[in-house]
Amino acid sequence: MEVYFLGRAPYQATWDLQERLRARVLQGGPEAILLCEHSPVLTLGRSATEADILAGRDLLSSHGVEVHRSSRGGQVTYHGPGQLVVYPIVRLQRGIVAHVTWLAAAAIELAKSYGLSAHFDREQVGVWLGSRKLAAIGVHVSRRVTIHGMAINILREATLPFAQRWFVPCGNPQGRAISIEEAQTQKDDGTTDPTLTSLRPEPSALSVESAAERLLPLLLHRAHQAPRVAEATSVALLSQSLLVE
Repeated sequence: MEVYFLGRAPYQATWDLQERLRARVLQGGPEAILLCEHSPVLTLGRSATEADILAGRDLLSSHGVEVHRSSRGGQVTYHGPGQLVVYPIVRLQRGIVAHVTWLAAAAIELAKSYGLSAHFDREQVGVWLGSRKLAAIGVHVSRRVTIHGMAINILREATLPFAQRWFVPCGNPQGRAISIEEAQTQKDDGTTDPTLTSLRPEPSALSVESAAERLLPLLLHRAHQAPRVAEATSVALLSQSLLVE
């Protein structure tokens, strides 16, 4: 299995890359996991409608937010700076439910490593801290090979667009999001939690890249894969290497 950290990556180009990697897997090539952080974008899953976007396109554009249709399941969600996105391009071994559970379990373990107790909700698919969503999950499967995956809010800036009410998050008008950074200093009702505060790492220790470094071994261990370090690259460079292959 190959693992890549793409840094800040445009959504559409990353989706195109996933499709190329899936084609490679279907031809007998290696599986891959992509880790990245997107530029601001609203994505509409297969169940979403235009009515789920509440803000006008001009307003979104003025804030640098793109809008894209997506082949993943689910409705509308946001990706942007401060959020770690995980895209496993892998062969399903036990079915889609087991695949989603694998992603959720890794996110729960990641939260635990920061002193937080998260849970997986199958009805409102995602990983939650109390009543706020920490991680959204949505995948697409073709010929038993997956693309898309999971987005985990790491820094406070990842949740700011949710509070703007620019869209209906995952079909829930009352839906609220939370990041690891926020959860380390606040309870679900917004008050300070001394226990969580005492567990907070130094501010410099928390970043999307450092969270990716923590998450990767959790994913690989649960997939019965040997530990490895993600190769730092970009969407453009990795796409070019696939063309050379």
